[in-house]
Amino acid sequence: MSAAEPAEAFLGMFRTTDRLQEGENDKKLQGKCLRLVSPMSPAWLYGCYAVIIVLTVAVIALSVALSLSGEKPEQVSVKNTYAVCPRDWIGFGSKCFYFSEDTSNWTFSKEICMKQKAQLSQFDNMEELNFLRRYKGTFDYWIGLHRESPKHTWRWIDHTEYNSSVPIRGVEDYAYLSNNGISSARMYTDKRWICTNPNSYILECQIPFASF
Repeated sequence: MSAAEPAEAFLGMFRTTDRLQEGENDKKLQGKCLRLVSPMSPAWLYGCYAVIIVLTVAVIALSVALSLSGEKPEQVSVKNTYAVCPRDWIGFGSKCFYFSEDTSNWTFSKEICMKQKAQLSQFDNMEELNFLRRYKGTFDYWIGLHRESPKHTWRWIDHTEYNSSVPIRGVEDYAYLSNNGISSARMYTDKRWICTNPNSYILECQIPFASF
């Protein structure tokens, strides 16, 4: 073997060692790069798991809150008043009205209404008057308006003064509903009558809101 061959062999071993060291260095560098670049480190995964858990809990809590808020309209109620009237009486607004089929004079008609814990009809506004006129049909009905004489003012059964919102026809002292509006007649004339039961049958009922 020549003197050059051991030198070449030594150089070859050195190159091989360099290559191994370079390979190991490359692997170390790759590992470092992967740890720096890769998002799949354990700490990152734990963070992701924590975020997912927090979001899941938040979604569940929100769903429960929405479901409870959706049920509230059915549970919350408001008070509404309306007339619950006896048989053969008609409710309108907060009152009950009775339209008789018999006839009598004004005084006896008043007494009949009082026996039913009511009074000869009184209207408080035009809406009620229009209802009475519409429902009475073609018959004449006594109402609770009267006066002592043509020189006195018209008053209701409870002695409150009539506001003259609708003129009363005629010169007599007892009022009734006619086809022409409100007219007057003598007390002993026989007519049908209307009783009003103001607020005696009013109930406060819990009416739930409709949910949509």
